[in-house]
Amino acid sequence: MNDLNIKNIPNIRILLFWDGFPACGLLIKKVVEKYKDDIVVVATKSKVPYENLEKILGHNIIWLDNANDIWNRKDEFGYRNLIIHTGWKYSGWLKYDRYMKKHCNAKTIVQVDNRYRGDLRQYFGALWFRIYLRKFFDGALVPGKQGKKLMKFLGMKENRIYTGLYGAYEGIFKETTPIEKRNNEFLFVGQLIHRKSVDLLLQAFRSYRNAGGTWNIRIVGSGPLQSICHGDGIILEDFDQPEKITDKMNRAKVLVLPSRDDNWGTVVCEAAACGMQLITSKKVGASFDIVQSNINGITLENIDAVELQKTFFYFENLSEDLLKNGSKISKEIAINYTSQAYLNSFLKIINDLYKTL
Repeated sequence: MNDLNIKNIPNIRILLFWDGFPACGLLIKKVVEKYKDDIVVVATKSKVPYENLEKILGHNIIWLDNANDIWNRKDEFGYRNLIIHTGWKYSGWLKYDRYMKKHCNAKTIVQVDNRYRGDLRQYFGALWFRIYLRKFFDGALVPGKQGKKLMKFLGMKENRIYTGLYGAYEGIFKETTPIEKRNNEFLFVGQLIHRKSVDLLLQAFRSYRNAGGTWNIRIVGSGPLQSICHGDGIILEDFDQPEKITDKMNRAKVLVLPSRDDNWGTVVCEAAACGMQLITSKKVGASFDIVQSNINGITLENIDAVELQKTFFYFENLSEDLLKNGSKISKEIAINYTSQAYLNSFLKIINDLYKTL
């Protein structure tokens, strides 16, 4: 993106808040390199903190114990005229938004990772957003197509909805081993919970092995369904740091994420960046952005153990040429979700919101 116009916009001073700062938050690296002292990064810690986060980011992060603490600490950050923060569930941030609009003429972008479901809760949410919340925000940053559809449904103007919130930081998630040289292995990475369909995943895999399937499945995660993650061909491992996850992705051929509900599923993009083939469900938001069925993966129409078992055999019997082509397509798609893509979206936000100043 040509940012000549951006350079002519004076005094863009940014405050960016990420609740539960994840490893994919490293997508902001090019933004902090560009704006340096003109950007303040504020965050709360994730449940599984990334040990090297600030070192790789190359920028200080101000950690909050609670997201609402922003209101009591508002005077620490000086003049800010662009605020980007996670969601609208924290009253302290809405109060801060209102204050900064009044005193600094600040623009506010809300980061939203929810996907469109079209259920009753979202219909009520659309009413609430239009009546009360929309006035707080000048735009929204979402992961992909389903997030964009949701924000449009809620009442945000389409030309103020930006994609690029999530992705795979290219400094970590990348191919190191060609897919044809990897183990005959499926990989699941995530919480071991009902929402992620771990119960159906294991049911399908056991049926697959009983029917003569020869591949293994590596399950990386923890949670209440951990106790059922055992049996022939099942390898259970705990959560690990992103570099270790990348290594596991480069030792397996196919990622499996058949969730009953997953707003986006960043792991799908990370696996694509590592050149994996993909199995997802239509309840995974990233399916609409990352997976091209029968090319670089399969998106299940129904979350069903029988269909999932058939999909396991599909990949076991896939030719090497199709396996390699799918890996290539995965990597090409993932390029659209790197730190450069995040920077491009960021510059478009600034250009759209400040070009009339």
